Amino acid sequence: MTAIYARQSVDRPDSISIETQLERCRESLTAKELADCRAYIDRGFSGKNTDRPAFQRLLADLRAGGIDRIAVYKLDRVSRSVHDFAGLCDLLRERRVAFRSCEDGLTLDDTPAGTAMAQIMMVFAQFERETIQRRVTDNYYERAKTGMYLGGRPPFGFSKGQTLVGGRKTACYVPDEAQAAVVRALYDRYLEADVSLGTLMRWLNDEMRLPTGRGGTWSTVQLGRLLHSPAYVRADAAVYRYLRGKGAIPTDPAEAYAGTHGCYLYAGRAGRTRSKFAAPAGAFLSLAPHEGLVGAEIWLRAQHKLDAGKALKNSGRGSHSWLSGLMKCAHCGYAVTVVAAPGGAGHYINCGGRKKGRAICPGRTRVTTLEEIEAAAAPALLAYLEGLSGVALPAPARDRAAHNRLEAQIAAAEQELDRLTRNLSLVEQADVVRLLAEKAHETQAALDRLRDEQRALDAAAAAKAAPPLDDVARRWPRFSLEEKKHIARAALSRVVVGDGTVELVFRAPPGGQ
Repeated sequence: MTAIYARQSVDRPDSISIETQLERCRESLTAKELADCRAYIDRGFSGKNTDRPAFQRLLADLRAGGIDRIAVYKLDRVSRSVHDFAGLCDLLRERRVAFRSCEDGLTLDDTPAGTAMAQIMMVFAQFERETIQRRVTDNYYERAKTGMYLGGRPPFGFSKGQTLVGGRKTACYVPDEAQAAVVRALYDRYLEADVSLGTLMRWLNDEMRLPTGRGGTWSTVQLGRLLHSPAYVRADAAVYRYLRGKGAIPTDPAEAYAGTHGCYLYAGRAGRTRSKFAAPAGAFLSLAPHEGLVGAEIWLRAQHKLDAGKALKNSGRGSHSWLSGLMKCAHCGYAVTVVAAPGGAGHYINCGGRKKGRAICPGRTRVTTLEEIEAAAAPALLAYLEGLSGVALPAPARDRAAHNRLEAQIAAAEQELDRLTRNLSLVEQADVVRLLAEKAHETQAALDRLRDEQRALDAAAAAKAAPPLDDVARRWPRFSLEEKKHIARAALSRVVVGDGTVELVFRAPPGGQ
């Protein structure tokens, strides 16, 4: 039997249609070959590999011995990969199956010249495919830099509309009024005291019964991405500085951020394993044609809270217990985390090892409560501390979230000052020099204020003395949660939680006592 193979990746006017490929192949066959002929057709498949349904059926029939010859319109219809084509050549040679590329005038036979010529042409076919891929990729990112819409589903709160960017028609985000109201409410609620991503998740899923844009239930991961996304902010210069400080690559000048438009954030060419919104380093930042849904101040406050939550994760600064960050599972050694029970009915604990699939750990959801662990740990801790009367504990660490925020702002200001200084050395016009010098002076003053704020923050942290240990057992109930955590973390290296057991592992006493 003669097999004719035809492939077309995209149906467009400048490409050779499936019907034309089949007709050209049939014209090259003899009457005897046409009498026993079958067509194998793949529509909408690329030639980058051989993972195509019709081509795989052809190979299966070839291996079964049902095919004597194969005809194709051109070599690149079979594959644009040298590796894949070399494997096909070996299979054809092994099965003694003839091969003809009609438009190229090539056949694969036992002569080295025919095989070599076919493989040389395949090298050029692969080169052409890779060149096209690079050209498409480069065009993609050039379009991203101009604020063009690059496809994909609009985020929750928006639908898709049409607009003009630079005189060219492109899609854009258009507010979905019902969803947009929910987005604004999410930002407002998140900024309330004691509201977390988990609180928002339960509000949407349990109280509002509101599905995601795809009709599913909300998770904290989805809510984190939503709140991080700059598509929702009416971006101003402060947003520009924040995202640039996070490593994003702006494609518009800072003065273009006028507090009106949202932003597109496109991941860089290299594959990304992290969310581009939570970790935008290397991503392109472009002003989008749509108007943002929330003000810059609200959005930035949400970012600082999200950043603080990330910094506090697994750092022992949880809001439920003075043992946060110290508890470890006796079975697997992973951290034990605290979860508030629904309805305010106490707290229960989860083992990180169990969540990560460690079979050795039985987990302990609701088996051992936080209150039971604290009740067992407090007497032993207080007895230990009573023996350390008069010994000073280390000062608490400074506020990481505020410190990181200042670091980002200082880095952005230093970057701007460096840019202005370089520009001053390049221009000669007096009026331009004067404007640059004034801006450099303003930037330097802002930088000095930020550094003063940072020094004040450090001084405040250093001034926070740990509560004295004299008569600590009597005064323990009156200590704040932060004071208790500071004492516990200074005295304990870990608290090992087992099935009904709590073991305290103490640090070496200060001063070697």
